[in-house]
Amino acid sequence: MEIRLSRREDHIEAVIGDNVHQVTRVARAFPRSNPDRFVGLLGEDGQEICLIEDPGTLDADSQEILNAALKDAYSFPRIREILSVAPRGTGGEWTVVAEEGEIVFRTQDREALDGSEPPGITITDDNGRRYRIEDYWAMDRESRNTIRDLVPDEVLRRRARVVRLRR
Repeated sequence: MEIRLSRREDHIEAVIGDNVHQVTRVARAFPRSNPDRFVGLLGEDGQEICLIEDPGTLDADSQEILNAALKDAYSFPRIREILSVAPRGTGGEWTVVAEEGEIVFRTQDREALDGSEPPGITITDDNGRRYRIEDYWAMDRESRNTIRDLVPDEVLRRRARVVRLRR
């Protein structure tokens, strides 16, 4: 079945056969082992609309749109400085300075911060976009203090272990 993609203001539109679907997110099924194949198109509810087995079979315009969406989905803006984190329910509204300039985004809760690769922290916003702090301890003191209560335990434990080894 032929799939054609087109760009709208805030989403991608997918025409699959006679049906038109609003795509709010794209996701690689196997981002590490097979990143060039099996791309899912997801709707507003997070449910898969379809799985594109080989994106190379799409027409050139659709490939360009898909590649741009994948780049957005899998790029990690590097956070240089944290200006503020304002509490919003269980999450917060973050204002940060990244490579691209000042960015504002929202998180659901403390679980949005992943410290599985200390001293780095990956933050996932409400829309599934990820941001990266390469080294929490290398950030300026004000930035560290702004998120001190949110820092994943793994990052704190790793720092404590490093300090003990230096003694």
